[in-house]
Amino acid sequence: MIKGYLSYLLVSAIATYLSAPALFAQESRSLRTIDPGQLHVLDEQSAREALALKANRGVGASAAPPAGNSLPLWTYSVRASQNGQSYSGMIVGTSPTGTQTTTVPTVLVPVILKITQSGVTYVFDPTSGDSGCIGSGNTAFGLTQTSPLFQNANFTFNGVNVGDTQYADAFLRGEFWSYVKSASSSYHLLLSPTTSSALVVSVNAGSGNSTAEVYSISGSQCGTNTGTTNPHAKIGVINIDTIDTLLENYISSHSLNAGQFPFFVMYNAVISEGAANNLNNCCILGYHNSLGNPGQTYGIAEFEGRDQTVFSGVSDVSAASHEINEWVNDPNGSNLTPSWGNIGQVGGCQSNFEVGDPLSGTLLPSVYLNGFNYHLQELAYFSWFYGGGSLGTGGRYSDNGTFRGYAKLCPPGGTN
Repeated sequence: MIKGYLSYLLVSAIATYLSAPALFAQESRSLRTIDPGQLHVLDEQSAREALALKANRGVGASAAPPAGNSLPLWTYSVRASQNGQSYSGMIVGTSPTGTQTTTVPTVLVPVILKITQSGVTYVFDPTSGDSGCIGSGNTAFGLTQTSPLFQNANFTFNGVNVGDTQYADAFLRGEFWSYVKSASSSYHLLLSPTTSSALVVSVNAGSGNSTAEVYSISGSQCGTNTGTTNPHAKIGVINIDTIDTLLENYISSHSLNAGQFPFFVMYNAVISEGAANNLNNCCILGYHNSLGNPGQTYGIAEFEGRDQTVFSGVSDVSAASHEINEWVNDPNGSNLTPSWGNIGQVGGCQSNFEVGDPLSGTLLPSVYLNGFNYHLQELAYFSWFYGGGSLGTGGRYSDNGTFRGYAKLCPPGGTN
């Protein structure tokens, strides 16, 4: 099936960013209009299961990363209080019981998605300005680069100041505060960002092609009522099989290696776990993946420019903050935990150390940095998954105190 999909695709990497056309062309009456309430955020487990099925079909097999390159990792071992069983896993960086600062090269890649539907091409471009949504002079990609994900900001979690640093580093320091609170501790994990040429994806969503779809969204976005002239009331959707294969190909063709973390940025566009023209398969706002154990890791996320009017609790870099922190804490996606679930936007039970999933849609207080109010997602601490007394700031189990006890075994799930 994927080969049929790829026949509609033209993918190119460009050395310099293209001068993008208007965010959208003209309105096509054939677009299906949906209410934001019809969209639901799928949890990380949905993306992981879809990627596993893709791998089982042998789709998008990648070459092994160049020898001699690997992520810096430390291994933990813990006995969970919920069931008395022992668990181990890998986290990016060095152990917080030490004092080492680790820096990981991070390659930021804009994804320019062009979907032609009923003869009209709709462009979702993170390198193009969109003053109505994100302010004059800004682009989604530029705002990602200057966000607290890659620039220093001051972070206080549960009444404890963990320092001026990037969010992933601040979160690690917060969740293992019992170890790093010493004045002499210089433990940090820092991401060193560079940019690479855009991944341009062109899809002809013609008859019978469910690879991609564009929808009109009812209501008001960015202060503009929905209508034929409102470019903000659109959302692009692309199938995970298709986009993931293209990400793997990009990593290989650009000779990126396992010591780097490629991170791809989309704008007002999301991913489906099946046919893009079926709303039941939507919406994955991002995911992280590994080709090995962990081998080559990478991630992708949507920059949502419409500030919680399309997805509740989702704005600008919140999805990226979710994915980057999950990659840090579970780089190969297989760090096991006691079963937890039925909380936040997670239905059912899962048994993985995905720090964003239990609090998807729950935001920290906004962080004002470089002239923009950023929204970062609240995240669950290590101790929430494995129980016992909290190692984190303020004795809490998440970085803004929503969780005051650790996870309950699932079923029934929930939190203490």
